[in-house]
Amino acid sequence: MENYPPKLLIVTPEFPPEQWGGLAQTVFRVAVHSLNMGFATHVARLTVEPDKIVLLDENVKVNVFKGVKIFDIIVGKQKYNEARRDIWDCPHNLSLQMMFQSLEVLQKKENYDIYQSFFLYPVGYVTGLLAAKYHKPMISCVVGNDVNKYFFSPEKVAVCKSALENSDFVVGLSRDLIELANALSPISKKSCLIYNSVEVPEQSWERKPEPTGNVKIGCAGIFKYAKGLPYILKALAILSKSWNVNLELRGLLRHSEKEVFTEILARTKTEQRVVLLEPVPHEAISEWLLTLDIFVLPSVTEGCPNILMEALAVGVPTIATDVGAVSDLIEHGVSGLLVPPGNSAALAEAIERLLKNFKLACSLSESARERMREFSAQKEGDDWEQVYRRFVDKEVSQATSL
Repeated sequence: MENYPPKLLIVTPEFPPEQWGGLAQTVFRVAVHSLNMGFATHVARLTVEPDKIVLLDENVKVNVFKGVKIFDIIVGKQKYNEARRDIWDCPHNLSLQMMFQSLEVLQKKENYDIYQSFFLYPVGYVTGLLAAKYHKPMISCVVGNDVNKYFFSPEKVAVCKSALENSDFVVGLSRDLIELANALSPISKKSCLIYNSVEVPEQSWERKPEPTGNVKIGCAGIFKYAKGLPYILKALAILSKSWNVNLELRGLLRHSEKEVFTEILARTKTEQRVVLLEPVPHEAISEWLLTLDIFVLPSVTEGCPNILMEALAVGVPTIATDVGAVSDLIEHGVSGLLVPPGNSAALAEAIERLLKNFKLACSLSESARERMREFSAQKEGDDWEQVYRRFVDKEVSQATSL
């Protein structure tokens, strides 16, 4: 390593406090792990502003969040008049080029030793090109939609493959993410699985033996296609024939999903039973979870969902679809209930099962909290340290012996 301690740049589309959701929390924890290991860790957060003219000499702001130095990098979104588009014009070309150039400015100033990216497109793609150009090791982390969505885009799959090929090591948050990534580009010999971690709070969920009045079901996240909202809305319609059930959605609804969300609400006639709540600070998530009767995660694709782990950690009886790392987090019938993805009837049946069976709900609650103790920050940190050691042990030894 040219520097000691080693300098690490983590490149990500999301990081707190500006972004809310599982990815932002995962990246923050990993940044803290690398700091605790002794790395000089910086974070570059790439954001696209669709309605701004952005220049390279005014697109970076420096912030600090809980001890982590953040370079907020803003790039503009390329616009085209499709009728006048030439054959050499490519969508998003200038936006991606500005991302690369902005990172290159940082490299020339800071001289990073290791690069790490979260998400293959666009972050992993531009970071991988930069790391390859400057002959620096690159670690990429595949977390969910980058594999489950962009691999099926003819426009984006080639750049995802480029990101994997330029990665010296790939970390996946679930087995199926690694397996699908390996189907696109051989990574099995340079990859590993690292689960997210969660803190088990002292206060645990409690429920009266017989639910009376309003039954409160909860779901949280950044709501997009992957989160499977239409299926929980259809399940809600089924349950409302026999139960006074209501659904609280805590988080953000993607603009691209609003039309489908509104249509399914109208089709299922559940408008009066659903409320969309604003995101709350991460520290307040547990307080909200404790108010629920049941937590449901109806995703059609996932990585290793933080919000699911938080629900299990407080002990709220939990139902989730068997996707991503979910079956590694939940043992069906012991610490939660698993249902097939895209199956509203199965969701409704599982919810009603918990509403009718108080002993089962309490048993799941206790077992879920014990299960989550196995996914500690210490374990996650140790796993990430093993990845970093692949690239720093030899160089650090040489540096300290001088």
